[in-house]
Amino acid sequence: MLGHKVLVIDTDPQASLTTLFGILPDVEVQDHETIMALVDGTQSGVGPLIRKTYWDGLDLVPSSTSLFAAEFMLPSKQSKNPKFEFWSVLDLGIDDVRADYDVIVIDSPPALSYVTINSLFAANGIIIPLPPETLDFASSAQFWDLFSSLTTDLLKERGSTKTFDFIDVLLSRVSKSVTTDVVRQWISNTYQEKVLPLEIPRTATTSMKSAEFGTVYDSDPDESKDRTYKRAREAYDQFVEHIERQLMHAWRRQLG
Repeated sequence: MLGHKVLVIDTDPQASLTTLFGILPDVEVQDHETIMALVDGTQSGVGPLIRKTYWDGLDLVPSSTSLFAAEFMLPSKQSKNPKFEFWSVLDLGIDDVRADYDVIVIDSPPALSYVTINSLFAANGIIIPLPPETLDFASSAQFWDLFSSLTTDLLKERGSTKTFDFIDVLLSRVSKSVTTDVVRQWISNTYQEKVLPLEIPRTATTSMKSAEFGTVYDSDPDESKDRTYKRAREAYDQFVEHIERQLMHAWRRQLG
């Protein structure tokens, strides 16, 4: 909506993002139409996998449950060929379209996996949606501890480094409760300056739109008068503005 040409790559085998675009992953997406084609070597780049969406300027590489097979194929290929770098498959796979898009958004599985590691190594920046709930906070801390240990060992062994332009922690699905306040403080103490100064509230509007396979931006004119809708829309608009600034800073650094 800000005029950027955007590619979204769904790397989560649950394919929730693909479903939000109105595509039924189990029926309308074949194995060779996902990044599984990069994993098995059928394709060397994501170009042939890209689909247009109902949003002008927004393209998609879909996902399906077939991506679960990547968790077995990637370590198998690594064991057979020590020079193979399982974590670089997606990073190399987007080289053919980098110049075609202003932004490439990669949606990863919500757990540490071979596909998640590929997503993170292909990224220049990371946004971590984190509900202020006890179990979500504990899971996020465990995730980053494991990811840090694993990648440090991988990069040290290969003599490489990995940096990100930004790492943002976004409090999402935030409700008003004592538990929320306590966990919010835990998150702030743990992630410090990486926690964004804005939150995505838990609203009936967001839940309803999700149930309809849409977002707050897929709305009728009459909905704009609803107070709950306005609250949700304002939160997302603030988040978009923040990410826009992050992108601008990253582009300026890249230009030198």
